[in-house]
Amino acid sequence: MMSSRPATCWSCGGAIDDADRYCRHCGQGRGAALAWYYRPLWIAVLTLTALGPFALPLVWRTPRLDRTGKWAASLVIILLTAWIGWELLETLRRLGSLLDSDISLT
Repeated sequence: MMSSRPATCWSCGGAIDDADRYCRHCGQGRGAALAWYYRPLWIAVLTLTALGPFALPLVWRTPRLDRTGKWAASLVIILLTAWIGWELLETLRRLGSLLDSDISLT
């Protein structure tokens, strides 16, 4: 006879059985029942398409990444956001100078 050893929930820290797919205390899924937006692939998709740096809470709440992975993903997201912001600023400066020179020619 096998006894199931209680594990802890990644979200609330409550005790759950190994056979459970969801936490009985907070309802969060585990394993294959984990919400899609906590999977690293979907965090990357959301970061690149819609959320940008607002995806950082998803990075830090996912149980699929260890602490080092969370720090690395956070650093990549922050650097990517800074680079996109810098490129946007430079593009706006170039556009402004083109518009200024075009206006002075007329």
